[in-house]
Amino acid sequence: MRIAVISNLYPPVVRGGYEMECAAVVDRLGDSHDLLVLTSTLGRDRTGSESVVRRELPYLSDDWRGALRAPAAALTGARLTREVLAWRPDLVYAWNMSGLPQTTLRLLTDAGVPVAFRACAHLLGGLFVEDQFMRELLPARRSLARTAWHCGCVAANALPLLRLKPAKPMRIAISWNSHALKRLVRPPSFVEPVLERVEHPVPCHGEVYASVARVPAPEPEVLFLGRVTPSKGVSVAIDALALLRTRHGISARLVVMGPEEDGYLAELRDRARRLGVEDAVEWRDQGNTEQVAEALARAAALIVPSLWEEPFGLVTIEAAFARVPVVASDVGGIGEGLRDEEHALLFPRGDAGAAAAALARTLTSSQETASRVQRARLRAEDFRLAPYLDRQERFVEDALRSLSSPA
Repeated sequence: MRIAVISNLYPPVVRGGYEMECAAVVDRLGDSHDLLVLTSTLGRDRTGSESVVRRELPYLSDDWRGALRAPAAALTGARLTREVLAWRPDLVYAWNMSGLPQTTLRLLTDAGVPVAFRACAHLLGGLFVEDQFMRELLPARRSLARTAWHCGCVAANALPLLRLKPAKPMRIAISWNSHALKRLVRPPSFVEPVLERVEHPVPCHGEVYASVARVPAPEPEVLFLGRVTPSKGVSVAIDALALLRTRHGISARLVVMGPEEDGYLAELRDRARRLGVEDAVEWRDQGNTEQVAEALARAAALIVPSLWEEPFGLVTIEAAFARVPVVASDVGGIGEGLRDEEHALLFPRGDAGAAAAALARTLTSSQETASRVQRARLRAEDFRLAPYLDRQERFVEDALRSLSSPA
């Protein structure tokens, strides 16, 4: 089978877990299928020999600058599509097209290539209709200036390379990464799912984290792993740290490990300073696997204080492998990985008081915490990489069979 994989980011460009997951699936599928990976130009200057990876799709910001670039990006995507069609793919496996011109996927679909999705985020709910170019081809109420832009996009769409119909019906197969995401995301009305499965993601480095030798720091360290953005709730973790001291009389440190986005770090530093915990918060950049393993080895607890509907929360499984107690927001699919009280302590979204209470319980009820950690470690065995890759290969093969059947 010839499979074209589309992902907006691809290693070595990594911002979260899905890029590594995608690469692991590509490596596995490449053992028995022909693969072509289409991704953005991000990281193009840092790559080595990549015979199956084409880093040629424009990456657009989600603001007006990206919107202005969208028509040209659509044309670039269309030209690349012609080259991909010449390769004669049997299936397209789309992972995350956020920031990419979805022109490519629309044209591949229109050419009759079966399409499967790995839904790791909420993007599928706005497929095509939220694309910064194709949305201008749909009926909508617009201001005078926006109407002029709409007319320009319609004129561009008349070019032979494009002629897109964003809402044309399409049949797809979907591999959801959680039941929560499947419940939360409603694909557009023109999308007809012919095969749907829920397949939880797994850590690519579970073996490394499972071999961690626990050496907790003398002063308890509460670890946050992830992007430093408002949606990830680092502000809640800082508030909980302060309450852990003032309300529960427990001295602890917060280690924040991850890349900063949107200049948010200065606001968080100011928050820590106002709450009197500035000296108890340590800021680190995104680490490699070994550095993350070292941080997990020292941690007394992992906190996942997400404020958005986190599709799954893979970091909780990484902590379970490393035998680190988990305290997390009860949002999205987090509870599907580690269940409340059985494997972790979950608290309501944005409730710093409840987060502090869960941390205090974790740090002071040693026997209860040890039992919960042991159960979580056993639960982590359900998230081994090799069986997951087997299931992904079966999904791809079943998707092609389902999509090849008459409607």
